[in-house]
Amino acid sequence: MAVNNRSIPKKRASTTVSGREKRPARAVDLGTRKEILEAALTAFSRDGFDGASLPKIAEIAKIAHPLIHYYFGSKDNLWRETVDYAFGGLVAEATAVEAASRGLSPLHRLRVMVQAFAQFAARYPDHLGLIMAEMRSDSERLAWLRKNYLNAFLGRLARALKDAQEQNEIKKIPVDHLSFILIGSIVSYFSINFDPPRNEKSEELANRHAKWVLEVILNGINA
Repeated sequence: MAVNNRSIPKKRASTTVSGREKRPARAVDLGTRKEILEAALTAFSRDGFDGASLPKIAEIAKIAHPLIHYYFGSKDNLWRETVDYAFGGLVAEATAVEAASRGLSPLHRLRVMVQAFAQFAARYPDHLGLIMAEMRSDSERLAWLRKNYLNAFLGRLARALKDAQEQNEIKKIPVDHLSFILIGSIVSYFSINFDPPRNEKSEELANRHAKWVLEVILNGINA
């Protein structure tokens, strides 16, 4: 059971579409797109690309099936827009964190980046499921996702680790191993944790988990 604090109530837009009907008002347009993207994220994360049919996504979103074609055209395009919906914010956040922490020591910059990723993972555990669904299929979509989204974050994390190594703040362990040790310890906690703490805000839980991840990585578990 993943930790999920996205409990924002949703207003459903009208689903009636006819022939050459005018486009919905802008607010309804954006609202319906978001409903479809949320439903697609749920379906793609749970069932993978092949298992997530457009009728199933429409059923989750509680909309008429033709609306998906109306807004997104094809299943492939819907998947790509769902990826951007899920990870565009992470890339923007990583860019902002790197810029804001440029004056800090590499080790402090590393702490900020790990904490930011933990915050993202705690808020949006379903987003991580989208990655794992593609990893199971080892598809071209995974390569596209990594190239356009994940590498933007992983590259910044790798730079922080390399800078910390050059300043002799951390051991010279291969950066690719260090990156995935850090990321994996956060992803697994917020996406496949079967017994998450109850009644705890995602922000507080993320900060606490990031603290312990860094404690173990930087100082070990020896008493």
